[in-house]
Amino acid sequence: MDSNEEILLLALLIKRRYRRLRGKRMYWVDPILETRETHSHYFTLFVELRRYENTFLNYFGMSIASFDELYRILKKSLKRQNTQLRSSISSEDRLMITIRIGISTASKIVQEICQEL
Repeated sequence: MDSNEEILLLALLIKRRYRRLRGKRMYWVDPILETRETHSHYFTLFVELRRYENTFLNYFGMSIASFDELYRILKKSLKRQNTQLRSSISSEDRLMITIRIGISTASKIVQEICQEL
């Protein structure tokens, strides 16, 4: 057996062992994520915030009317396609996350975590 065959055989054995150790997946999408449509940030907090204009303004830095107008303008470009395997994050959720957290904050958090790793 030449060295290339030995390397391929070793790679195959490692792959098989990895699969065995990893075990079989029980599901494609974790059940906790399947409840996103009813238990997400949007459905728990956002709906409640819309009932109180001042709280909404403090939380997002804009009025409900401004948020709705911005959403109306961006809705089509924020939409992602659902697949048979999983549903996408709603365009309203995506906008809400962006406004609340912001790209610079999220970017800074990711950079800090990566530095620590």
